[in-house]
Amino acid sequence: MSEPTNFPPDALLRASLEVAMAPVDGLVVLAVSGGRDSMVLLQAMARWAPGRIAAVATFDHGTGSHATEAASLVAAESRRLGLTVVRERARVPGHSEAAWRRARWDFLERIARAFKAPVATAHTRDDQLETVVMRLLRGAGARGLAALAAPSSVVRPWLGVSRAELARWATLEKVAYLDDPMNASRAYLRGRVRHDLLPALEAAMPGFSEDMLTIADQAASWRREVERLVDGIGVTVSPRRDRVSCPAAAFDATSREGAAVLWPAVCARAGVTLDATGTRELAKCTAQSRRGSTIRLSGGAIVLRRGAARDEAPGDWFEVRRAAPPPLRDALRAWIGVSEAMPPRFGRFRWRRLASAPVFGPAAEPDLWTIGFPRGVQVALRVWTAGDRIRTAGAPAGRRVTRYFAEAQVSALDRPSWPVALVDGELVWVPGVCRGLVAPSRPGWPELIWYRCEPEFD
Repeated sequence: MSEPTNFPPDALLRASLEVAMAPVDGLVVLAVSGGRDSMVLLQAMARWAPGRIAAVATFDHGTGSHATEAASLVAAESRRLGLTVVRERARVPGHSEAAWRRARWDFLERIARAFKAPVATAHTRDDQLETVVMRLLRGAGARGLAALAAPSSVVRPWLGVSRAELARWATLEKVAYLDDPMNASRAYLRGRVRHDLLPALEAAMPGFSEDMLTIADQAASWRREVERLVDGIGVTVSPRRDRVSCPAAAFDATSREGAAVLWPAVCARAGVTLDATGTRELAKCTAQSRRGSTIRLSGGAIVLRRGAARDEAPGDWFEVRRAAPPPLRDALRAWIGVSEAMPPRFGRFRWRRLASAPVFGPAAEPDLWTIGFPRGVQVALRVWTAGDRIRTAGAPAGRRVTRYFAEAQVSALDRPSWPVALVDGELVWVPGVCRGLVAPSRPGWPELIWYRCEPEFD
């Protein structure tokens, strides 16, 4: 499968680029490592689609002089071509294929967000074959066997092109690149699959490689059908893409086998990957779930069954929540300052200072996400803790905040990160939930500084 075809190299690569770029609305960020395949992508895009390049992104894994030289080559060649280049070096070198991949994709996703453009990589037909075989060895099902051909925002122009074809074009065009010494190594699984297992399988079963690629194409088509099905059941994704909600009726109306098909696709939209065990357990538990039940998945993700929110259709809903990364779990839990300088963010909540007092309704009551603090007063923010009480107009002697949480339908899973505001040591406000009796947030109070606080994940 890696032998060059009879197509002229220019024609093959240019056609592959045009097909891959056709569905893309706008520019792309090129992921270029300095190796042959990615340097061919850089040169081909610069020649045939220079106006579609937002930036070139190259990542130095910090693993030695080769990684640094490769990043330097990419930067120099990109600048020679008149392209914007973003270069970054890993602060802590990884020590496994998974760690390198995670660090590289963290970098690429940040650059893609900054330029508001998808990432384009140089993955080839050979990379696809190796990935399919590796996933087969790990027991992947149809969803996993789609591998690099699975529906994705990543643009992969060379996925139908072999490394041999790219090598031929690189030779003809004298493309500068650096060979990664890891490509010849058997220290990691991909190297052993590439150099030992695949040649042995192809020798024992001629046509094995093409059969695997055909299976991957069929799996990718199946995944696209499943994605269309999930699109039709009313799934919603939070702006941060860490939470997904879908009507429970979609699962109540299907079999356990059907749920096992739907759940991986639903969870993936929250960045949660289900293995075979997790899929089976989730399909089994959701069939027996009731409102308020919670299912915990490996890796810290959570699936809960809840009632409908205000902007959702009536009935029960399932919500998938991705586990927060360690920096988020360890986020700031207390802040003290003056009312003129409230922080723009506190945990997962954003604070926006209003230019003027909000306009209230006939009852002159502001909404519970808005408050005014006197100028110069000291305000303390912290997360809610069990036992917190607040004096309100309806309970002047004080009432537990947990009761207000229940009335506002704030899940028990959200409460530990929910902010509360204190003035002179007294709890005066729980954003979106309740306002204290002493909170000076009504029209007519002099020198009030107005803020609106909202959760970023809503």
